[in-house]
Amino acid sequence: MSGFKIPLDFLPADFYEKNHRSFDKNDQMDKSIKTSINDFIKLLVNSSNGSFKPDARFGFSLKNCHFENASSKDEIKGKKIGGKSENTNNYAKDLEKAIALFEPRLQNLEVKTDFDKKQSKITITIVGLIVETKKEYKQELELYIWKINENVR
Repeated sequence: MSGFKIPLDFLPADFYEKNHRSFDKNDQMDKSIKTSINDFIKLLVNSSNGSFKPDARFGFSLKNCHFENASSKDEIKGKKIGGKSENTNNYAKDLEKAIALFEPRLQNLEVKTDFDKKQSKITITIVGLIVETKKEYKQELELYIWKINENVR
């Protein structure tokens, strides 16, 4: 009995490399970790200190300032609203400490806050390194203070 004859066409290996999109599990893992960190930091920023009964340190200290007015120097309770976490006596440093304490998946943190007094808006920029993937992390959040939400009744 004779063998089978199969018509096969062998193309160069680079053809498959150029035309095949592989599913990269590492990219999916990176996105999942980043999404999880983003969501956790949003929760942390939108929580006032003391709102989490098991650990009163959880939260962002600026969220405890509901009715205080910003001075002409853009300070509340003697702390600057805007600034970088490398400087002391500002809310960026407080947030950096809270993130370092409650989010161990980030290292080499730097937090920067910019305050737009006219709009009562704080822009928060968080930069760091994701420990597990060794990739850069960056998130920007906007937080409005002293503004009544008309949708809430």
